[in-house]
Amino acid sequence: MRFATPLAAVFLAVSTSAMGASPQPSTSSLEALLAKSRTASGAPYRYHIVSRSREVRDGQTLEVTTETQGLKYRATSCLRELCTGFYFDGDRSYQVNYNDTMLPVSSSVDGLQLTLRAIASYAFTDPDFRRDGGTLVERDPLVRNGTAYRRVSIAPRLGALLDAVIDPATGLVRGVISEEPRYVFEFTDQRKIGDRATLPYAISVNGNALTQYQERIIVDAPLEAPKGIVPDFSAGGTTVPMQPRDTDRPVVPCTVGEQPASCLLDTGDSGLAISLELSEKLNLEPVAGSYDVHGVGQYVTGIVVAPSLHVGSATYPSAKYVVLHDLARYGYDVILGADAFAHARVTLDFAGRQVRLDPSAAPQGGQPIAFDGFVPVMTVGLDDLDALLQIDTGDDGTVDLSGDYYRRHPELFTATGAASVSGLGGSAAATSGTISRVRFAGFELERQPIVATNGLSFDGHIGSGLLQHFIVTFDYQDGLAGFVPRPDDVSVKPAGARAI
Repeated sequence: MRFATPLAAVFLAVSTSAMGASPQPSTSSLEALLAKSRTASGAPYRYHIVSRSREVRDGQTLEVTTETQGLKYRATSCLRELCTGFYFDGDRSYQVNYNDTMLPVSSSVDGLQLTLRAIASYAFTDPDFRRDGGTLVERDPLVRNGTAYRRVSIAPRLGALLDAVIDPATGLVRGVISEEPRYVFEFTDQRKIGDRATLPYAISVNGNALTQYQERIIVDAPLEAPKGIVPDFSAGGTTVPMQPRDTDRPVVPCTVGEQPASCLLDTGDSGLAISLELSEKLNLEPVAGSYDVHGVGQYVTGIVVAPSLHVGSATYPSAKYVVLHDLARYGYDVILGADAFAHARVTLDFAGRQVRLDPSAAPQGGQPIAFDGFVPVMTVGLDDLDALLQIDTGDDGTVDLSGDYYRRHPELFTATGAASVSGLGGSAAATSGTISRVRFAGFELERQPIVATNGLSFDGHIGSGLLQHFIVTFDYQDGLAGFVPRPDDVSVKPAGARAI
């Protein structure tokens, strides 16, 4: 059962009616029901269960594998050889990219996912559930088609409050209800998995089939978290020079296999990419067909598996790369996105023109960052407005807003010209101007260039044109970004200060 990020709309509304003034069931009756459910289901939370199904998305059939163990949950969707997914570790939810790199959807506990997992796995029937801070309260029964179903409000510690609908005859969960808004999952086709557990093979949403499992099995190996691309720092941290360029983008020398190359450290990219030219030099063959790539524009490309990558003394293992046909014309051969940052501490010293890579170690100080599609985001003050913007080191601009966001807030700047913003896959029209004040990380800069670009799928981002005023350290594992002003940079002032 796939409890992915956009969960708010994946419930089934059912017509139910309370049984009027029926008395609340006794505590002993609830205890008996929990015991019956635990026995009838076989306590699936005790096992690592692997399930397989298919899903049609945008006209393409994906092979979906879901794994559960206790409150942990993992879903992997594969289009041929390219797989992406979702992972819940019992507290937080993560997106997983095609290299198995995971980054958190939010820094907060995913209370909805937590309760859904507690119900779907029958963990709420475990005697330890309440000892660990969970709550169970039975409500009046629900009547559907003449049958009265038991209804239990369930909330693990830090979880959301949801209701499980339980068949009193079998003890099995038939659905999950949310009051506000009023939604419910409905579970049918309950079957034995081996000889140990019973779970639904069919799940419906809004009267339509959501999931039909072809197979559900119990495996002995534990459910593991996605590992991603972990660099080898056996020689310690490494410092590499930024290559001389006419922009502030952090481009460094690197080696792919035995081939020297130039790599862009790009927080705005969700994975790894390689130029067509370098891919051909390395004789790399595309993996199972072509795929759509979205950016400023859209085009079809391939995926290749490239050999190990070296940046200074750090070594990244073999990984999947998107092949970008127009990358070489930008002056570099490889884009190092989220995969390169997820398991390393990366410091961009724009003043010293160097990049430092270190293993993720003890937590450091800094500003909290979240992630939007594997791209770090943080709160940035635009004059008197606070906005959540992506941090994009691959853009040499300063502040770039989406056209839609600018139309909602035209007071941010007065358009003084038109521009064209180029990106992988095309270009887009932009409106340029100057914003009087940009605030973030306890600092502010006045009179900064700003553009609004049509076609951006998010509210906006800050680029290396703004970041170059700082020494910036990204620590994805701890969800932090540190900002130290460049020495003698008079344009950076403490927040709240004003020029005299």
